[in-house]
Amino acid sequence: MTEASPPPPSAPKPAEPAPSKPKKKTEEPPPERVVIRARPKVIFLYPLFVAAVIAGAWTHAGLAGGGTLDAVSLTPGRLFTWVFIFNLLALSFDFTRGEFIALLLFFGVAVLSILLLDQNYDIGLLVKAKALFGYFKLRAHPHVYYMFAVSLGLVFIGVWIQGWFDYWEISHNEIKHHKGFLGDLKRYPAPNLRLTKEITDLFEHCLFLPVGGAGRIVLTPQGSNRSVVLDNVVGVNKIENRIQHMLSSLQVKVDTGHHGPAEE
Repeated sequence: MTEASPPPPSAPKPAEPAPSKPKKKTEEPPPERVVIRARPKVIFLYPLFVAAVIAGAWTHAGLAGGGTLDAVSLTPGRLFTWVFIFNLLALSFDFTRGEFIALLLFFGVAVLSILLLDQNYDIGLLVKAKALFGYFKLRAHPHVYYMFAVSLGLVFIGVWIQGWFDYWEISHNEIKHHKGFLGDLKRYPAPNLRLTKEITDLFEHCLFLPVGGAGRIVLTPQGSNRSVVLDNVVGVNKIENRIQHMLSSLQVKVDTGHHGPAEE
């Protein structure tokens, strides 16, 4: 018998490619300048502008559908009134974090106490409160809401235009204050600048939270005895991050501690 020939040697397996190293994310270069614009407090009335547009469109649609003004304007009127009250509270008082939590606890305890009293002693507080609020007939023609919205819109446009002629600019070497239609300019040294961010009102900060919040920025240039206080800065968190990103090329001391309001 003839012996079986040995099987041919198997071909060598190809070498597995070395795992590719994850690509490092390219960091964005630090900004060459950071612009800071202080705004008047009227910017915090934008929820009232939105409520006026919604209430006007709601009432207008109801009238176009054949309804009467008394029938279609009550709910939009209540919506506009509650937003108006909330906006006035946010604009009139400064709520810090502690005051905001205390306010929530107060209203929570008050509502819970009313519910328990009404349930255990059958006082009928909820029925009386509902009847009291129903006594006020908060009705208005859509033209009232439209006029309110147009007036606020024109004011907002004026504030936006004003911001292009009055702003602060932090660059690599200096701080510039642009002011006026004729381009008046003041210069301050940028090195060793001290910057403080303050959240003086939690309500106002939350109103602009989707775009970085709103707050106060205090600038203290080197060798200056006076601090520059910029109130109602929209996007204050993003501005602070941009300045921190610019630390590689600009020596700035950033103080993120929330101290008391600075003296103006």
